[in-house]
Amino acid sequence: MILNLKYKTILSGLCGAAILGTGVAPAWVNAQTDSQIANITKAAKFDDVREVKALIDKGMSPNQKDPRGMPILMVAMQENSVKTVDYLINVKGIDLDQANLTNETPLMFASLYGLLPEVKVLVDQKQVPVNRSGWTPLHYACTNGHLEIAQFLLDKGAVVDAPSPNETTPIMMAIRAGNIQLVRLLLDRGADIRIRNQQGYSAIDVAELFNQEEIQKGLRARWQKLYNEPYPGGPKS
Repeated sequence: MILNLKYKTILSGLCGAAILGTGVAPAWVNAQTDSQIANITKAAKFDDVREVKALIDKGMSPNQKDPRGMPILMVAMQENSVKTVDYLINVKGIDLDQANLTNETPLMFASLYGLLPEVKVLVDQKQVPVNRSGWTPLHYACTNGHLEIAQFLLDKGAVVDAPSPNETTPIMMAIRAGNIQLVRLLLDRGADIRIRNQQGYSAIDVAELFNQEEIQKGLRARWQKLYNEPYPGGPKS
């Protein structure tokens, strides 16, 4: 998810580097020929699962990365190539914890792109952890407002106030997405609206920043009810 440059200092670090790519091919690219890498990347993008399977059957690793350092499984997730995703999740030798160059994982991408059945398979069948240090799958589900995925992750033990590297919490991402039901879910599960990220912004500040007026009003009313005082307002340094 590429955030508007205006807000990168507030909610920094989420997805942008991975999607944009680095522009520099790492050394491991030479493990396969350029044409082989191009072929499996193209097949993953266009959900040509037969071609992906054929290339893997001929000896390509299911953990092959494209020239940007993106695992082929995550390329398929990014392009909503569901047949390819489902094949790769279950193929022998797949590393379901393999990260891209910005430390994003398949479960994070499945959460970001709304692949609920695949999220369930990764967690329930493949035992991929729902919590990790830094940005989490719950942050990523909330970024695009995926209510059902967020609920599933929470049901499986996701930390509701997990801090990102800059201490942004999932509810801040849900507010940015503008999903009121998701914000309510996180509040019901104990999200703390007093938390501020490293830029000093609280959930209420994020609602104001992203022009989420209805959410902002609701959070201010909640603050008044919980703490018996009006929200003091503004980012804190």
